[in-house]
Amino acid sequence: MKINKILEIILLFFIICIALLPRSIEVLNKNYIFGFDQGRDYLAVKNIVVDHKPTLIGSEVGAGGAGLNGIFQGPLYYYFLSIPFLLTKGDPYGGVVLMFVLSVLSVVFSYLFGKKVLGTIGGLIAGLLFALSPMFIAQARFTWNSNPSTLFILLAFCFAYLGIKKKNKYIFLSSFFAGFVYNFQFAVSIPLSVSIFLFYIFIVKLRDIKKYLILFSGFIIAFLPGLLFELRHGFMGIGGFAKYLFGSKEAGASFLPSQRIVVDHISSFFNAFMDVFPKNIMPQQILFLIVLIPAAYYLYKEKNLELRKFVTFLFLLFPVYFLVFLFFRNTIWVYYLIALNAAYILLFSYSVASSFKKNNYLLNLFYILFLLFVVLKTLPALINVFIYDYRDYGGTAKIRGKTDAIDFIYSDAKGEKFSLFIFSPPIYVYPYDYILWWHAKEKFGYVPDNIKAGTFYLLIEKDNDELWYKGWLETVIKDGTVIWEKTLSSGFIVQKRIGK
Repeated sequence: MKINKILEIILLFFIICIALLPRSIEVLNKNYIFGFDQGRDYLAVKNIVVDHKPTLIGSEVGAGGAGLNGIFQGPLYYYFLSIPFLLTKGDPYGGVVLMFVLSVLSVVFSYLFGKKVLGTIGGLIAGLLFALSPMFIAQARFTWNSNPSTLFILLAFCFAYLGIKKKNKYIFLSSFFAGFVYNFQFAVSIPLSVSIFLFYIFIVKLRDIKKYLILFSGFIIAFLPGLLFELRHGFMGIGGFAKYLFGSKEAGASFLPSQRIVVDHISSFFNAFMDVFPKNIMPQQILFLIVLIPAAYYLYKEKNLELRKFVTFLFLLFPVYFLVFLFFRNTIWVYYLIALNAAYILLFSYSVASSFKKNNYLLNLFYILFLLFVVLKTLPALINVFIYDYRDYGGTAKIRGKTDAIDFIYSDAKGEKFSLFIFSPPIYVYPYDYILWWHAKEKFGYVPDNIKAGTFYLLIEKDNDELWYKGWLETVIKDGTVIWEKTLSSGFIVQKRIGK
């Protein structure tokens, strides 16, 4: 075996080890975040698997708080979760394992894809940066609808690159996976789909109407559940979006963006870039220039026509995303821009690979020293994060604090039936409803009633800043005699009361 091949294998093994270190924490300690979103989604999965009620939609965009009424993520995230749900008998831990697997696969695939497009050096750089990127590490550590999207974004990129040869199957697969991302994050899929469409018009320059039909068939099949839902419900989403743009100004509707929105969006795009590389390695403005200027220069000099077209596509993503989001007057969250984070990494990998290909010795030395600096600065931080987070109890946010609090109440009841009232700052108590069904019912044989008679308990997730729970105690819960009140180590407040 050649020395270069052995070195490649060693470096790939090192990259995978780096990727596993921060991503495996919750898989190993089984103490993961289980909040509003996770509870809501697992109740939806229970509805599909246990209650046999399939769905054509996922959660509402922005959890109903983005002003876009009637627009939903795709349903396949729920069906993805149904696999570990079945394998673990409803234990949410299975979903965490799924996120971990998809995240590690994204790192491996980024290496394979980078190697195919940019060569071995480009593949290794892409894999290393995906392994180290805070945004992509976070995707592995808790169950959330946006987190699986990276692998499918990379698949859309891959088939877009292969589609440069104008083969029907690649054209179809690139548009299909761009649309398919809507099952995880609608706000990622729409600008990505628009970018793929413009890519084939202006960069690949398709001329055959049949190929455009194939392109559109990929989009249509990917969005089919949402389209069927729209047909069944009188185009609710399209109507909601039209109202968002063209409704009354008093309600905040606006077709043209304000100056504030433009400035806010520019800030969001820059903040998304800051999540690509490990924190505090150098001033972000300098890092931004290091990524984009060499990539633009090498694109200008690029002789490989296919690679030139693909890198142009990566640059195309930025103006398309920005222009699409100009119609969105709310904050652009960084997870809406995951595809741009992937593009940043691929552009940087392209710059490094091009530098080595052209034997630019000074620039090669700079890239080697820069990457060594990034790894040496980041590894100790990742080790510290692993040690701290592995031991972290998590208070009221993680599954262990929640299940321990519920177990405490059941144990205090000593087998007697009781009622339970729960306060959570998000108002909705989805995670507790799910834990009572999955954990408490299985362990103790019953789910508490919800009446203020006899023995009843209050489980309070304290909101430290607003103290809304005190208002809840004085209005919603004002019956019964308080027997005792205890604050658990997690921070939960538990009250035991006797009602009339």
